[in-house]
Formats: sequence, structure tokens, C-alpha cells
Amino acid sequence: MRRFVLAVVLCLAVAGTAVAGFSFAGVVGPKTAQRVAVTDVNVPAVEYNFLFTDSSGAAVNSVPAGVVNFHVKNNGTIEHDFQIAGQKTPTLFPGQSATLTVTLQGGQSYNYACTIGEHASFGMFGALAVTGQIQTTTQVITTNGTTITTTATQTQSTTAPKPVATVPVTEKEFKIILPSVKKRVAYFTRVKGKRVKRFKTVSVQKPVKHGLIRFVVKNTGKIAHNFVIGTGQTTILKPGQTGTINVTLAAGKRKYVCSITGHAAAGMRGTLVVT
Repeated sequence: MRRFVLAVVLCLAVAGTAVAGFSFAGVVGPKTAQRVAVTDVNVPAVEYNFLFTDSSGAAVNSVPAGVVNFHVKNNGTIEHDFQIAGQKTPTLFPGQSATLTVTLQGGQSYNYACTIGEHASFGMFGALAVTGQIQTTTQVITTNGTTITTTATQTQSTTAPKPVATVPVTEKEFKIILPSVKKRVAYFTRVKGKRVKRFKTVSVQKPVKHGLIRFVVKNTGKIAHNFVIGTGQTTILKPGQTGTINVTLAAGKRKYVCSITGHAAAGMRGTLVVT
């Protein structure tokens, strides 16, 4: 009798498993994928202006955060380039084109400029607003061979964090001056034929802590300059003007320059230590 009951229980268990397998075999659980949209912007350059348009030719005043492809074409009669977020195209001669791909963070504006000669001073500069991030979510559900795909697009708001440090920067021909600190260093000299260790105090550039850093840049020179570090760059600053940028920097050595043609080569460059 016990063997019979056991056999019946086992049969019911197997049958239940088979029914369960039959009930759900035709349904595949939802698969969800998220991706950030890539934005394409056309940037025709002329003397002395940049235009921003979409594929239909409509004016573009802002872009969503994420990857942006800037398709730059020189429609002018002299050479130009295009710089934004610390990156720039090569020099483009009339008729030439280049695509500049950058990743932009939302909730802020990015300065752009032509860095050749005095083109920026003539009007080839500005700021492009970046809104919250656009994210597309795709959900795929398959039931008994039938696939249903649902796509939803949403814009994520972006709240900018507070800077961990503020760094004043002074620019003039042809120097970029950042805060410095005194440091005692050792050196060796010879006294009556003997090698003697001495100490002296020198000024070294003050390091900054990693994170979001605010640079307040003032042009005290006689011609226009800008300041570029990481993915940040100021607008073109005329004599006496001040500009502010917020840049996120990781620990390490970060180069900075004035990107106007010839200014870095003349001395307007350096390296900031980020701890």
C-alpha cells in the first residue's frame, strides 16, 4: 500500500512539472535595454560666425547631455577650426569638413570658438546649452513566437554638484598664473671643495583636490585670451574680462593652455597637479 501511494505521488509531481513547463515554455521574460541617444549637429563655419542646425536645417539652440557629433564644414573663404569641451577639429580650409565627437554633461553650457588668429574676437565664439540626458528604454517580450517591442524616451534632470575648490587664474602676454605656495627644498653646493647640502624656499604651483573645480579666469593682458583645461574652456576673454568654468578633474597631472593660435607656444601653457 505504501509503495502504491509513493508511486502516485511521484507521478503527480512529474505531471505537475510537465504542466508547468508547458504553461511557460512559450513565454520569454521581458528583456530591457537602455541606451543614451547620440545627437548629430551640423556646424557650418563662415566669416565670422558658427551656425548650429539639425538634419532638417532647423536652428539648434541646445543639445541633450550625452554623445554629440558636431559635423563642421568650412563654408567660408579662409581657414577655420572649431573647439568645444577642450577638443577641436584640425584646421579646415575652405570646403573642408570634419566631425568632432564629444561627451557633454547636462545642466550647463559649453563655450565654443574658432582658435585661429583673432577669429574668435571677430565673432566666432559662443556658448551651447546642454539639457538633461535623454535616455531611451527598449523592452522586448516574446510570447509563443510573437515579439512585442516597447520603446520609451525620457529626459533625466541634472543637478550640478558644488565645486570642491575655486581656483583664481590670471592671464596676460604670454603667461597663465595660478596660485602658488612656498616650499622648502634641498640642494647641494660646494664649499672649499666639499659637497654641502643647503636649503632654500621656492614658489611652486598649489595643487588642488580632485572633483568639480571652479576656475575664475581674468584677462589682465592687452589682447584676447582663453583658458582650456580638461573638458572645460572659457569663452574668449577680451582685455579686462573675467570668465568662470566648472570642470571635473580626476587625480593626476592636467595640462592647461590658452588655445588661441600661437599663444601656448609663446608660453601660455602649464600643468596642474590634482590630488
